[in-house]
Amino acid sequence: MSRPDKLLLASMLMLGALLYAPHLPAPFVADDHFIFWRLREGGMFGFATRPPTGFYRPLISLHYYLDYALWGIQPFWSHLVDVGWHLLCAWLVAQFGWIWQRDSGKSPQQAARTALLTMAFFLVLPAHGEAVAWFAARADMVATAAALACLLLLRASVRTGRTVYEGLALLCFAAGLLAKESLLSFPWIVWLWLRWLGAAHAGWRTMPYWIVLGIFWWLRSQVVGGLGAYPAAWEVLRQPWWLSVHLMVYLFQLPMPTILFGLGRDGLDTLLWLGWAAGGLLLAWGLRGSADPSAPQRNASVFLPGFALIALLPVLLFKPSPWHFLNSRYSYLASAWLTVWLASIVVSRWEQARAVRWGVLVLVLAYAAGTARQATAWAVAGTIVRSTLQSLQNLPTDRPVMLIGVPDHYRGAYIWRAGLYEAIGLLLPERNRLPVYALSRFTMRLKQNTEVIYTAGEARLTSAEDIFLPPEGLVLPPDSAGRWHIQPHRVWINPDWAQGYLLLRYQDGRFIPAR
Repeated sequence: MSRPDKLLLASMLMLGALLYAPHLPAPFVADDHFIFWRLREGGMFGFATRPPTGFYRPLISLHYYLDYALWGIQPFWSHLVDVGWHLLCAWLVAQFGWIWQRDSGKSPQQAARTALLTMAFFLVLPAHGEAVAWFAARADMVATAAALACLLLLRASVRTGRTVYEGLALLCFAAGLLAKESLLSFPWIVWLWLRWLGAAHAGWRTMPYWIVLGIFWWLRSQVVGGLGAYPAAWEVLRQPWWLSVHLMVYLFQLPMPTILFGLGRDGLDTLLWLGWAAGGLLLAWGLRGSADPSAPQRNASVFLPGFALIALLPVLLFKPSPWHFLNSRYSYLASAWLTVWLASIVVSRWEQARAVRWGVLVLVLAYAAGTARQATAWAVAGTIVRSTLQSLQNLPTDRPVMLIGVPDHYRGAYIWRAGLYEAIGLLLPERNRLPVYALSRFTMRLKQNTEVIYTAGEARLTSAEDIFLPPEGLVLPPDSAGRWHIQPHRVWINPDWAQGYLLLRYQDGRFIPAR
């Protein structure tokens, strides 16, 4: 790769980092507080290494603990580290795009262009916002970096014959697996990659990866007391059709320019969707009739999408939401292969079709705007977390607190989806004298100023687009059975029963007395 190309890659990395600049000073949200609480209680391996988490992620627990030990619960530096991981993954994806094209017989100019386009697509994908902006999702980037480094090292081993590279590749796989279960199916990718490289005895060279995977499963079962995962996740395997539904949702959610719920309801979101559609149409027009009958091109059309599908297998157990970017972090690894695949296709017609160049420009601009908007949404979610905590600080202590509704997420960015009680224990220990209970959660799909209105035992939301959600992850009052009822647009509460609590509702980013 030439010096100008390297400088352009570095410039793109800096521009990609700027997209997340609005989020850097934002407070932590949701599960972030749960992580710090577990680290405070259990030390460097206190997070995700024992029940009741259901997960075994010792390496990411250690990584989080380094944050905690170095600067405590200070979000700026932790968010900066997260952006650094994203930039590293973008650089590794660009390197993979480069060697993919060179091994496919393309010229250095075409390979460099593929690397640049791959990095551009990867940096600006709005679906990456959850993995980059959410501290609790750092594991997805760590696992992705480990996977990409593994494949690059394997190629170095095959090309040079040096076994040290093969050992380092296996070490990267083990590190990624101990960060997150995203790499459970990765040995299949290793096998296919070795075959693509023309390595001798690809099956035997993949065996160490299966052995590491077996050791991981044994350790996991010993530590968490079983296979682990989210509650009822394994029941999905009894409904195979759900796996196909989940796969389609993930693949559709990945290239979305912004949250789907904003289409037709939010002017800027609708404009971004129109830009996304226009860019896609221009690309399709420019790429028409561009099939390359050569063997490397045919292999590329199978291998890279195949890598992406294999990477999605471990996450098909988790139900995504097609209406927001919730759970989009699970597709972070799969997006690496798909961006290389798209870039390699685009480069094949870059010089011949002006529509391709215009299509890429429109897509990148739409994606960059969508990513900046998602980063801003995560920053807003963080400010809501901080203000709601502050509003609980100086409440009367004569009665336990009961929250009618707790904000769950704003434009797909988590607020109090979990971690409320751990945050109170960490940041408001004086509040522990009397318990804090909650009856429900509610969405803030598009509007930041959604409020909970309470009158004569009935609570509703000021925005008709928002809904109340079940109190999953929240602690209900011990005597709540039959005293309240939740519906999507209404929560009914027995007024006589509620008098025994300090009843609070949400307004202007704070919890205030309901009467």
